[in-house]
Amino acid sequence: TAKRLVKPGQVFSRIHVDDIAAAVAAALALEAGTVLNIADDEPAPPQDVVTHAARLLGVAPPPEEDFETAKARLSPMAIEFYGATRRIANGRMKEELGLALAYPTYREGLAAILAEGG
Repeated sequence: TAKRLVKPGQVFSRIHVDDIAAAVAAALALEAGTVLNIADDEPAPPQDVVTHAARLLGVAPPPEEDFETAKARLSPMAIEFYGATRRIANGRMKEELGLALAYPTYREGLAAILAEGG
């Protein structure tokens, strides 16, 4: 029953948990009250991430479904989530924390999860 929901122009920022931990550890040295966005280098459409994950697993990706069509079967929370675009710039994070991401895009992050048996 899985589908790849497609909404033209929609992207999300993501980040690997190891990069979150590195960012939090580095942020402990900052002045109290500093606020930074924590995200990887490549906001991407959700269907691209699912397609890449399927490719890594050697399986066919789920079929695409237009977001407007899918709304009839989605929960209000899912509609709100997929209805938004969440593109986060991470330049300030990398500059202020001196952080080089171990997993700069979803591709490296998914490959690492798979390599770890996840």
